[in-house]
Amino acid sequence: MKFKKWIMHVPLIKKMRFSKNTKVLITNFFSLSILKGFEFLIPLITLPYLVRTLGIENFGLVNFALAFAMYFGAIIQYGFRITATKKIALKRDNLTEVSEIFSTVISASVILSLVCSIIFLFIVFAVDIFNQYFQLYFFTLLFLVFQNLFPIWFFQGMEKMKFIAFINFSNKLFYLLALFYFVKDHDDYNLVPLLSAVSALISLVIAFIVIKRHFHIQFKRPKTYKIKRLLIEGRHAFIGQLAPNLYNNSSLFLLGLFTNNVIVGQYTAAIRVIEAIMSACNILTSTFLPFLVRNIDKHQYFARLMLLLGVTLSVGCFFSAELIVQLLYSFEGKSVSTTIAYLSPRILFIFIVNTYGVNYLMIMGHERIYKNIVLYSSIISFFIACLVIPIFSLHGAVGVLLGASFLMSILCYLNFLKYKQEAAGA
Repeated sequence: MKFKKWIMHVPLIKKMRFSKNTKVLITNFFSLSILKGFEFLIPLITLPYLVRTLGIENFGLVNFALAFAMYFGAIIQYGFRITATKKIALKRDNLTEVSEIFSTVISASVILSLVCSIIFLFIVFAVDIFNQYFQLYFFTLLFLVFQNLFPIWFFQGMEKMKFIAFINFSNKLFYLLALFYFVKDHDDYNLVPLLSAVSALISLVIAFIVIKRHFHIQFKRPKTYKIKRLLIEGRHAFIGQLAPNLYNNSSLFLLGLFTNNVIVGQYTAAIRVIEAIMSACNILTSTFLPFLVRNIDKHQYFARLMLLLGVTLSVGCFFSAELIVQLLYSFEGKSVSTTIAYLSPRILFIFIVNTYGVNYLMIMGHERIYKNIVLYSSIISFFIACLVIPIFSLHGAVGVLLGASFLMSILCYLNFLKYKQEAAGA
């Protein structure tokens, strides 16, 4: 039985009557829940295993390399999860236009990947702290390139997220089994990004096959001016997606530069738990984005759902931090549990940012406003991070992350109120 039909035959859901749009939302929500739910479980399984197997120091080394590579991954992605999703959602009934959008976005992503790879490898060769771990950084680069080439924006725009769920479920399972089979001791840290890269490549290939055979999308080499126009039009979304790296990713990167890999490992162990919990935010944001593009008048119901869940998860995380660490880690527990508790309000802040920023300001054509909010908040936080992390180490990183998220959430909400009033008065 097809996934959509299976969902609609669940007893509780079967008794209810839904509109066509609601059925699509339910299907997409459960599809992404399977995907994100498994992604939620993967870190909870792999984190304690990697900490024990690699040791907290090598675990920190792996994540320091990932933090550096993520700057380039954000450039490759170029905000397409917002801009390309929006374009395809508006044109999804026109196969010719969808094929054109797909071809243009993929071409732009490949070009960005090549440019980023050249710059990345040059830096790794030129800097001693990087080139002594060349294999680690090279495999990490491959992983970020393959991951960010994955056309999740296509499936979101077509509102067919079930394909993402099935593709990623199988490959996450492959990654998990391969990790347990190949990574056995401290010296196997290079295999972690290599296995991630292989898994991401398999997902990418399968996605292209599905897009061609199921959706009948034909790739045609786009004209250069269309790629340029795509990049120019998407610059605000790009900056909005890139700027958080200045405080989020940079906190981890600066910890690696000014402290040591042990502290990086402790910080990463905490932040990965927070990110796993925040996957619920990503599920709802991705599920409702194409729907709200066409039905922005329903935003108030979406907002209530997001805020309720954000508060619940933040409070729950704060009070269960020690329990989470007891279940996951066997040492360094006190430092990690305290960090998780301190970071728990960030869950609510990110829910607010996505509710009023990504799923309102961006949809309503205020990309520049959202870009400025994220950009200026991130720049301020980055400079603060450069000052406080060398002095306060782990606590400085936590403070910067919380402060930046709080500032963005307040600014997104205030601008939401402003433009909502303007729209009502028009």
